[in-house]
Amino acid sequence: MDRPTPSQRDQILEWAVLLSLYLLQVLTSEMLRAAIDHTQGDRGLDRTVSQILLLLLNHLHPAAMLIFGIWLGLMPLVLIGRRRLSRWAFDGPGLWFSIRLLLEFFTINALIFRPNIVAPQVLLAQIVAYLPYFIIAWGWIFQRLDWVSGQPGAVLQLTDVHPDQRISRFDYFHSTVNMLLNKGKQTINGVNRTGRVVVLIYMGMVLSLYAVALARILQLSRSML
Repeated sequence: MDRPTPSQRDQILEWAVLLSLYLLQVLTSEMLRAAIDHTQGDRGLDRTVSQILLLLLNHLHPAAMLIFGIWLGLMPLVLIGRRRLSRWAFDGPGLWFSIRLLLEFFTINALIFRPNIVAPQVLLAQIVAYLPYFIIAWGWIFQRLDWVSGQPGAVLQLTDVHPDQRISRFDYFHSTVNMLLNKGKQTINGVNRTGRVVVLIYMGMVLSLYAVALARILQLSRSML
């Protein structure tokens, strides 16, 4: 199956995906910054971790949001003129959002060991807010690797798509949600080495999020007893 040539509609849809990631990133970062700003009595390692997080949230995050806000704001002006954008115009913000996907993942996992930095209910809310970002970002990564960079099905195999059915961008997001809701049951398989490594990373992150959410629920339950 040959790789489809991206139409203006395809590029508008991909721009909408990146815009969604931008808005969700603003939401999750502001939630975490507000929670840390109101933390009282930080000492020792907790205080150091809080300062590092606030440094990133107060300086790196606003600069990145300004740059990519302008970037994403200019993209529709080109598309409205019925011109197609170069691939790098999407890969630039997509790469940053993928990096932020990993940074927030490690932050959430690290905070489970520092319960004094944010309250249990705050981190639980952070995980809930992170899930849409997680799903959309991984859906973009999967479709970027398989649908955009080569023949659909050459890197990844979507087991919940009929073999005779033409793979669409939506199918990657649908399979991403299915694997998350089915607690890691594979609906995406790697065909080559790259695909297998990427799927392995995704499954590891899914299982880790389940474990962190469960641990935070237990912490919250104990604090209420």
